Amino acid sequence: MSLIKSADDIKALRKGGKFLAETLEYARTLCIPGATLLDIDKAVDAKIRSYGCTPSFLGYEGFPNATCLSLNAEVVHGIPDRRTLKEGDILGVDAGLWYDGRCVDGAVTVPVGTVSEDVTRLLKETERILMLGIAAAKPFRRVGTISSTVQHAAEAENLGIVRALTGHGVGHHVHEDPEVPNYGHANDGMLLRPGMVIAIEPMLTLGKGDVYTEVDGWTVTTADGTLSAQFEHTVLITQRGAEILTRV
Repeated sequence: MSLIKSADDIKALRKGGKFLAETLEYARTLCIPGATLLDIDKAVDAKIRSYGCTPSFLGYEGFPNATCLSLNAEVVHGIPDRRTLKEGDILGVDAGLWYDGRCVDGAVTVPVGTVSEDVTRLLKETERILMLGIAAAKPFRRVGTISSTVQHAAEAENLGIVRALTGHGVGHHVHEDPEVPNYGHANDGMLLRPGMVIAIEPMLTLGKGDVYTEVDGWTVTTADGTLSAQFEHTVLITQRGAEILTRV
């Protein structure tokens, strides 16, 4: 496994990233009142396979589904089940896929029908902060530049930062080095170099950001029961900055 991806790797990751971006946009349309999580998972699985790809989460360390679907106070790694979406819910959709032996990762959090002003702000700001983190991902800076950018922006909006979970390298494996925390100092962490591929994924809450893992061993939930949002892109570090691979 190389942290610096080859030209062939990058070509495949760009193609896989396009497929995943389209899949996540499709997933947004499925998040409507009355839909069940299991039905959404099955539809996303089928969409991934329609491109000739395979879901990278399915079977990963024993995970049983193609997607992580995290409802309301669930932060990440929610296992799809027969729960039904209702007006005012939010659903985190986290998915990955393998294309030509390389994998990409991405996530969106989707409002179900009409949500409150606070929830709208949570979703809007979490996605905006992701883009700030991506803008900070420049070659020959430290990973901590991303981390500190996300932290300061989240704190300015009085949003809780989930510190127990991080972004990560991706490409040859679902999770690779380096870890990409959502807090820290600009001079912390690995040096970013052209050819590195990382998944940047702020996970923010309307509360304090403390979490626990449910008895299923996967689902991570806010300790104070407040709502949580996650947005994620896979990005390539280039000579000039970061290229988003999972953008439509």
